[in-house]
Order: sequence, then C-alpha cells, then structure tokens
Amino acid sequence: MKPLVLLVAPPVYDFALYDLFLKPYALLRLGKWLQDCGYRVRLVNGLDYTDPDSAAVLGVPRREARGTGKFFRQPQPLPLASFADLKRGFARYGILPASLQRRIGEQTPDLVLVGSGMTYWYPGVIEAVRAVKALYPRVPLVLGGAYATLCANHARRHVEADYLVEGAAFPRLAEILASLSLPYPALPPGEELVLLPEARWDAGVLRLNRGCPFRCAYCSSGLLDGEFQAGAPETALDTLQKMQQRFATVSFAFYDDALLVEKERGLIPFLEQVLAAGVQAAFYLPNAVHLRFLDLDTALLMKRSGFREIRLGFESADSAFHATLDQKLDPADLEGGLALLRAAGFSGRQITLYILAGLPGQHREEVEASLRFAAALGVRVSLAEYSPLPGSRLWEQSVRLSAFPLEEEPLTHNSTILPLRWHGFTLKDLGEMKELARRLSPQAGTD
Repeated sequence: MKPLVLLVAPPVYDFALYDLFLKPYALLRLGKWLQDCGYRVRLVNGLDYTDPDSAAVLGVPRREARGTGKFFRQPQPLPLASFADLKRGFARYGILPASLQRRIGEQTPDLVLVGSGMTYWYPGVIEAVRAVKALYPRVPLVLGGAYATLCANHARRHVEADYLVEGAAFPRLAEILASLSLPYPALPPGEELVLLPEARWDAGVLRLNRGCPFRCAYCSSGLLDGEFQAGAPETALDTLQKMQQRFATVSFAFYDDALLVEKERGLIPFLEQVLAAGVQAAFYLPNAVHLRFLDLDTALLMKRSGFREIRLGFESADSAFHATLDQKLDPADLEGGLALLRAAGFSGRQITLYILAGLPGQHREEVEASLRFAAALGVRVSLAEYSPLPGSRLWEQSVRLSAFPLEEEPLTHNSTILPLRWHGFTLKDLGEMKELARRLSPQAGTD
C-alpha cells in the first residue's frame, strides 16, 4: 500500500482572527508534491469552519458569499500577564480539541507534516503536535513554516517535533524522507496544490511567483522564500480551473508577495489566458501589490479579467521612510498610479492603501499624516500594524527598543500588543489611528 502522509494545519490562538482567504497553502503544495511521488495524502484542517461537532457547541461562524468570514472561537485566558493592559479578549480559533483529535486519529499515517504560520501562533502548533504524538508517538513528525523558520531555537525547545525544516522545504524534506526509507521527490515542489475538500474551496488561492526582489527592513519574505522566482501562468490557470470544476469556486486570492514583478512572464499571460478560456472569476489581493510596476494596460487587463479590489503597499507618505526602510515607492508617484487605476475603471472604494504603524521610533504624527494624505485621494486606507520578525533588518533595533522580551517569547511579536509602543506612539494612539482609518475610508464596494 502507498505510504500515507498526514498534513496538519493547527488551530490559532490570538486576539482576533478573520478568514481573509486563509488556507494552508504550503501544506497543500507539499501534499501535491508528495502525491505525485506516490503518497496518499490527508489533511486535518484545524481551522475548518464547517465542522458539525464544533458548530453544535459554538454555533455556525458567520461567513461571506465570497468565501471569507469568521472561524469557530473559544475564549481563553490571556497568555501573559504583561498583556493585561490591552483590555482585549484572547481566544482559540478553530475546531474543538476533540474534533481535532478525532480527525487526526482516523487513519494511521506513515509521516506527519505540521505547518506553522505567524511566530506568535505557536501555542496552536504545540497543541496540534501533542495531539498527533498522543496517538502516534512513533510516527515521524516534521514541523515547517514561518514559526519553524524564524524561531527555530524556540521551536526546538517547545515543540515535540522529530524534525524541523527551516526555510524552503526542498531539499531538507527530501533528505528526511530518504533517511526514513520513504519515497522522496527528486525535484522541488511547484505551485500546484492538492485539492483536498477539507481545505474548503468556497474561496480559492493562487500563486504565480515565489519570493520578492525587495528586502524591506520590516519584512522577512527573503528568509522564508529566498530569491524571487517567476512562476508558470499555465500552472495557475490549471489550478483555478480544477477548483472551479470540482468545487464551483468563484473567488480567488493571490498569495504572491510581488504579483506585478516580471508581470510580462507571470500575471499578464495568466490573465490573458483567463480571458481566452472564458473563465468567470473574482480576484482579490490580500497581499498588497507594488504600485511602481503598474501601468494602464495592466490595470485595464486586471479590471477586464475580474479583479474586485486593488490593495497597495503604500506604508507611509514620508519619503524618508521609503529611502530608509524599503526603497519601493516614491509617495509623489501615488496620485499618478491611482489615476491609472481609475482610468481602468476601479473606483476609490475598490482601492485600499496599507499604512504601516508601530515601527521602532515611529511617531503618531507620521502615521496620522500618512492616513490623511492617502485618504484625501479618495481611496480606502487600512492600518497594518508592525510585527517584529526575527532575521529582518529591523529585528535587532526592535529587540533593543521594545519593553517586551522579543527574543525569548514569540507571543510578544503579536502586532496587537504594539510591541514597539513608546511615548511617541502609545496603545491609545494606535486605537485612535484605527478609528481614523475607518472614518476616512469610503464604504467598501466591488462595483
């Protein structure tokens, strides 16, 4: 019989969690890779919002027609006493622990792969790994993902994984499989996904490119995905069409960190193929795109092919911010870029600019000025709160300036707690900036 690999997407412990096209993409990508090598593949989705046992106890989560919405939620005590001043509830998001245990125990696997997301989501990783080990103590368990990569030493101390994969899965995972006398693929995984129904495909996810050519001081994309690699439009279209055929999926989100980079090899041919095939789809951008790579022809093509929104990483109206931290945008170019989007038919309600808040030494005045500058152009603004990321260029400065033990406790990386709070930007300031963003933004729309 073919070996069985169990993919486990853990539940999440956090102050808030909303499903904005959140799928266990990396696990599903590895699942397809292993399936092609001869494995049977199962997924235990700890964030499955359709679980009937959880719904009977916790109620049915409110969902949107496009496939986004809420997860099951169970209130939890605050994980650290130093979080008490937040006046925010903490919760476990996902299926009930009993449902998680039951699903894990349905078939004995030959190998278990556990994914990990945000560094501060590790309590859910620990729970999932313990649930697996309670049932299958001798089955090899491999932990990978963002937490495993950025907080590898913490993971080794606190998670009972047999193997840890830091960064890209290949070739480390292939080496682990070879050492276990299990089949292993000779080539690295592509961007195909194993389309298991447990991932819930009322919303789909796609990825054309891997990595990002920029090395922004506040980001760790380079550590997680390495150098930028342009993807295959044909593969993305095939994935989209399979989701539509099997699950009638209409809404699709791009997971790219740099969707418009090398667009002549990626996004443009993909969208041209979408139109040529007569595909009817709605496209979304939970990850922002880079304004500097946008032109009128691309904006027109995005509008024609079904984009419902455009999200842009603006970050700050301060030119010094970009000169120091990311070098990816001149704020003076913003108005011209927005004019291109409007000429293509996108309304201000369909365009969102992200403003980054809570960076080391950042003042409230800079954030407020950026919000007002962007909103004055008639688009939506959204506050993106800074989370310190190990290995990023701002990490050492963040460790020096934060009152929280960032190096010892990944829970303190959570942007909700404002890890770099100081008298120039307080929790009160953050709350007021969030409210200002809501007041300044035109009502959302998809027309």
